Amino acid sequence: MRKQVLTETETEIEQYLGVTGPKIRCPLCEWQPQPSDEWACTCGHHWHTFDTGGVCPACVQEWKSTECLSCHGWSAHSDWYEY
Repeated sequence: MRKQVLTETETEIEQYLGVTGPKIRCPLCEWQPQPSDEWACTCGHHWHTFDTGGVCPACVQEWKSTECLSCHGWSAHSDWYEY
């Protein structure tokens, strides 16, 4: 069985990416949402906002800012992604 050797670039990328993409964390308090966490849209729909890039799947409203469910601060949705 061959052992896979990661290059420095692959190792650097691996430490910043989650299992399926960038790590997601609050830019204010660094809280990381779990897959079971949900946000509510003004239309009443509840969903995981990071599954859709901040767009409500029910009414297609784009949320440019996202509230942290831990510290309750608001930050630009794009600032939550850590590359």
